[in-house]
Amino acid sequence: MIRDDKMMKLVAPHKEPITPFVRKVRALYQERGISSIIVVGASGDFFDVADIAIMMDGYRCEDVTEQAKRIAEEFPSSCTGQQFGAIRPRFPVGRLFELRGKTKVMSTSTFKYGDDEVDLSGLEQIVCIAQTNAIILAIQKFASFGGTHTLPESIVQLDAFLDHEGMDGLSPGHYHGGLARPRQLEIAGAINRFRIEGCISQADPSTESR
Repeated sequence: MIRDDKMMKLVAPHKEPITPFVRKVRALYQERGISSIIVVGASGDFFDVADIAIMMDGYRCEDVTEQAKRIAEEFPSSCTGQQFGAIRPRFPVGRLFELRGKTKVMSTSTFKYGDDEVDLSGLEQIVCIAQTNAIILAIQKFASFGGTHTLPESIVQLDAFLDHEGMDGLSPGHYHGGLARPRQLEIAGAINRFRIEGCISQADPSTESR
């Protein structure tokens, strides 16, 4: 989240691979239109970049923006803003999502996919096992889409398939009465939670030498 001035004196920015979030948070809003709500208790450097500062005092929220800005002016930090930079597209390696073994739904938020256990507890809008069942089948179908398409493109392609074929298209030849359609977000979230090494690449496979 942050590197203080003393640490930056010792370890130069060009030698540190991690950019503190405080240096990017303004650009995240100005360039990408994404706001941030950050809970901090030990770093005042965010005073320099915050639009609003709220302090909890006796279980009550107090607007301390003016005080925070005065402190920032009195004790300026070196956390000057940076451009957010380009977002590199990620390319799923479809063959690595091919099912090797069996699947098992252990709960609404947990399933096994071959040897991998996938935790969906962070996807709070999955509310029934029928959605989890559909996500497992969608990932099996997704294996044929990944490769030369980015993750968003692959998810859109999979969603278009569901529009055309319906949920039965996920289990051709079999009627599965226990499926509920997840959103693109849930399918992408499940794919992001796989621990398969190299399953998501930042290099376009179409540009790599074979």
